[in-house]
Amino acid sequence: MDSNEVPDIVPDKIKSPYDYKIFIIIAAIVISFHMIINFGISEENADSIASIFSFLNPLIVSVIGFSIAIRYRKSMVFGKSYFALAIGYLGIFLGEVTYMIYDIVFNIEPFPSIADVFFFMQYPLLLIHLILNIRFFTPKINTKSKIWIVLMPILVLIGYSAISIIEADIGILEFDFYYGAIFVYFSSLTLSFAVLGAIIFKEGAIGKAWFLLVIGILFNTIGDTWYYNLELFDAYDLLHPVNMFWYAGYWLVMYALVKHKKTI
Repeated sequence: MDSNEVPDIVPDKIKSPYDYKIFIIIAAIVISFHMIINFGISEENADSIASIFSFLNPLIVSVIGFSIAIRYRKSMVFGKSYFALAIGYLGIFLGEVTYMIYDIVFNIEPFPSIADVFFFMQYPLLLIHLILNIRFFTPKINTKSKIWIVLMPILVLIGYSAISIIEADIGILEFDFYYGAIFVYFSSLTLSFAVLGAIIFKEGAIGKAWFLLVIGILFNTIGDTWYYNLELFDAYDLLHPVNMFWYAGYWLVMYALVKHKKTI
């Protein structure tokens, strides 16, 4: 069969075990990189290297996503869904590049800025990816799942709000707080759909790949929530530990995409 002729129904189960050495490698690279840029080189060089590392990771995810979308372009679901995912991570790449231009090239405060438009792109596009897959394999979502989708991001938003209010003076909880809350909500909404997909596909052919995707999105959600809390106090910089969650999230999503490509 031509690789472009993807069957509408994938096999129920395919043995595709995790290579746990990859998890160790991901953790080692992320931690080592963080230690090097914080303690091994000058701060000026560290900012530039961190910026390059930050925009290369989502770019690689986007390239892999496009390769899967092209491979399965005749599929009823995979072609469209992975094209949306690829565009979403391309948005993160553009956001990181724009952030770097504001911060390093022109020395202008990059939050808020036009970079946020590109960063926000990821959420609706990732939701399209997740919903297309979920609707194809499970056309009817039960009430329990619907409650989860609604409740989970609200709980995350409440947690973000509570921590911000406790740590900050009420007086500064104005634009930055509500602006960040929008990103936190949509990030956690994306996570809630990803978790639902992992439950649906856990015994299926793409179950392991989807679980990796969930963990990657979870790490990114933690990073997003922590980042917007930091911005309330102007406490974020390119060398902050929060970046490790984004780095790990990107690499886990890369692994998920490669595993999906090899599985189906």
